[in-house]
Amino acid sequence: MENNLLKYSKYNSIISLGDKLSVLYNSKEDKSLIFRKEKEHLFSLLPEKLKNLDLGIFENLKNIGAIVSEDRDELQEVIQKSKEIDNADDSYRLIINPTMNCNFKCWYCYESHIENSKLSNPTIQKICNLIDNILLSNKNLKTFDLSFFGGEPLMYYSSTSVPLIDYYRTKYLTHKDIDFTISFTSNGYLLNDKILGHLLKGNESKHFQITLDGGREEHNKVRVAKRKGGSYDKILSAVKTLIENDIEVILRVNYTSETLASTYEILNDISGFPEESRKNLKISYHRVWQDNGNNLKTEQTSKQIISDFKKANFAVSDNELLDNLNNPCYADKKNEAVINYNGDVFKCTARDFSETNKYGEILEDGSINWNEKIETWENIKIQSKACQNCRILPICGGGCHQINLEAKGMDICQMGFDNEKKDEIILNRISHIFDFVNEQQ
Repeated sequence: MENNLLKYSKYNSIISLGDKLSVLYNSKEDKSLIFRKEKEHLFSLLPEKLKNLDLGIFENLKNIGAIVSEDRDELQEVIQKSKEIDNADDSYRLIINPTMNCNFKCWYCYESHIENSKLSNPTIQKICNLIDNILLSNKNLKTFDLSFFGGEPLMYYSSTSVPLIDYYRTKYLTHKDIDFTISFTSNGYLLNDKILGHLLKGNESKHFQITLDGGREEHNKVRVAKRKGGSYDKILSAVKTLIENDIEVILRVNYTSETLASTYEILNDISGFPEESRKNLKISYHRVWQDNGNNLKTEQTSKQIISDFKKANFAVSDNELLDNLNNPCYADKKNEAVINYNGDVFKCTARDFSETNKYGEILEDGSINWNEKIETWENIKIQSKACQNCRILPICGGGCHQINLEAKGMDICQMGFDNEKKDEIILNRISHIFDFVNEQQ
């Protein structure tokens, strides 16, 4: 028998839009209702009484999920959705660190660079076996991304990446229903004709993420090259070469409060890139996490620069639109593993690849021997009371596994959001999506 008792969703937020209007946003359904301020008192009434006094608003609130059945356990629905997304078996991302060595020593890098470290032939064979295991055990697989990280993955390319890519490509013929991709997180400096030629031999989709650290002068202070003239122009040349060859590139711009203004130069320097190739380029701005300069001024300046990139018809990755439950970090996914050059296995690439942080090791047959920490990893999300009681949990997702692991036992917002920040996130989302009902009764 249907339960006719009703309640307000725990994921409702009411935010003022000025003197005359307010908005009620429901984060679980990602929908909004804009209404006149004089009607705000109606939302303090029980749903049944609201129905009798103003049927129009009542129906609109039901339509956006702001009023639900009394027996609905919305939290468990969100947790279940999060688990389903994280445990989806239609994709796999295998990340390889061919080396922990790097040709640059950026001041903000969290990794311990290890000279002369690189994949050995036995470890390469183990990874090839792992590729077979992934294809065999994931019957619903639709996408498979072989990703190279590090260190700088273009170092030792011929002896480490080539045999893995060549083996990976042999699988296309027998798994034609799977979308195979290859991606690199690289500084781009070492790209040459030989590497490019090898990459272009395959028909798979190819992606690069390449970083700049400000305009020419500021970048060259951070990424010091042995050759005269610095690394800035050579890296931009590599980006241009890649996109002209239909290889997609995310140009990640790392900045601090001091270097941000110089990044305007990047816009000038890429304005000459061919229009037909720009479809393969996306700009992504990221503040260096160690920087704590003038936050307000820096935020305003970055928004203006991003706006100028958009006006110049460059695609820009919008990192402000929070949607982490539906689009979690790749490391949150069960079907993801990071294989270090020495065979150690990790989940997160945003932490040092140390013995303390590893989650297992790859075995001779290509299976992964996960250690006891993997169980904690799989069950750590949405465990704090702060997350469970949060009104924006359905879009935030409670933070990634790594953040939750490091904040274990702390009953605080894993993302550090206060109520003012949550309202800002909601308003930003509404302004992007415009999925609302305008109540003008």
